Amino acid sequence: MSTRLRIGVVALLVAAVAGVATILSLPANRPSTALSTPSGQPGGSAEGSGVPTAAPTPTPRPGEGGTELYGYLPYWQVTDSMAAYLHDVPVSTLAMFSVSARRNGAVDSRDPGYKRITSELGRRIIADAHARGTRVELVFTSFGGDRNGIFFGRLAAPVRNPTSSAQPSPGSSPQAVPTPSGSPLPAAPPWQRTVGDLARLAVNLGVDGINVDVEQLDELDRAEYGEFLAALRAALDTAAPGATLTVATEAGLRGTGNAVAAAAAGVDRIFLMGYDYHWSGSQPGASSPVDRSDGLYSLRWSIDQYVEAGVPRDHIVLGLPLYGMSWQTTGPDRSAPVLGKGSSWIPNRHLDVLLDPAFAPGRDPLEVAAFFIRPEGDVWRVTYYDSPATLRSKLAFARDQGLAGGGFWALGYERGLPGYLDLMRDFRNGKVAREEAPPAP
Repeated sequence: MSTRLRIGVVALLVAAVAGVATILSLPANRPSTALSTPSGQPGGSAEGSGVPTAAPTPTPRPGEGGTELYGYLPYWQVTDSMAAYLHDVPVSTLAMFSVSARRNGAVDSRDPGYKRITSELGRRIIADAHARGTRVELVFTSFGGDRNGIFFGRLAAPVRNPTSSAQPSPGSSPQAVPTPSGSPLPAAPPWQRTVGDLARLAVNLGVDGINVDVEQLDELDRAEYGEFLAALRAALDTAAPGATLTVATEAGLRGTGNAVAAAAAGVDRIFLMGYDYHWSGSQPGASSPVDRSDGLYSLRWSIDQYVEAGVPRDHIVLGLPLYGMSWQTTGPDRSAPVLGKGSSWIPNRHLDVLLDPAFAPGRDPLEVAAFFIRPEGDVWRVTYYDSPATLRSKLAFARDQGLAGGGFWALGYERGLPGYLDLMRDFRNGKVAREEAPPAP
């Protein structure tokens, strides 16, 4: 990409970002930085408030949407048995999750994700995917407001006490403070080094593109975020012509603003993380409700926000969860008070429940999710999850909305259960039609 074209991209970005004010996010179960729940999803932190600006003219809605199918493979699922299982998983793009950057912007080779992805097994999974005709993208992650402030050059990295032997926990964000007057920032923000490192790593691994998953981004860093994406776009065009650039963005107002910035920077796909609408601190409900009776955020609301802000429908991939959420409650009713925090519920860790011939979950027709309620001593447990049937309705909803396709966090959570792979094949083969989508309430 020429210098003149790069300047034009940045100018377009600034113009787009100027039209979006104070954009925050939905409520969520936890900061993604810690990956503290079993789901470890890249999906969205949601607590916050904000007022969207006046909506720009919506982008045109095409007819029926596409059948692209995007699947995340987290590094803890990079195993020999998972490599064999992937031969039957019909995703069109496999996303290898993930690598990150050190404070100086260098891609961190100490990360477990880096080590798994660049291992012999990780490289074999990439080669096997290509042999099946599946594209592969390398995922880059940066989670947390302070970490992002440092990465994008707004905050100074904290100075470590040389006498301290304490080490930060893996994935945790260093505590940073705004730079006081006269305190120097790096000559260039760390992301500028990351761009080259990521492009070289993508070439070394032979992947087909890069996915950028930045979460809990302060709006003050959004312009720099867009510059990072534009520079990465240019670096990929030079190092690996034809390589794609994808972003993962949250489902709330903050994610809407980030998606606008990403679209202006020239990304190819925007993975809308359509989950965590109900979370560990909420009342029981679907992680990805199509609609809701309480008037709060839903998949339909998120897509409307993206489109009304100017994000092209045919660039959006609707991300859906292959995990559920479970809460302890005081009574056998979904509206009963919750005791403590909810927790992630991974289907393939509960084969005894799901494969029991007597198991008969209910279905929430508005949120479009399966649920069941069971006694647990003197209290009760309410669990919501997505079955192949509820996911089918949501993939049909993506097609009805004219989106590029759908996707999942995270592959392997459905392993050992019937119906999920059949659903993926049906979707890829165009057998999940918009007529199956849930109607608007």
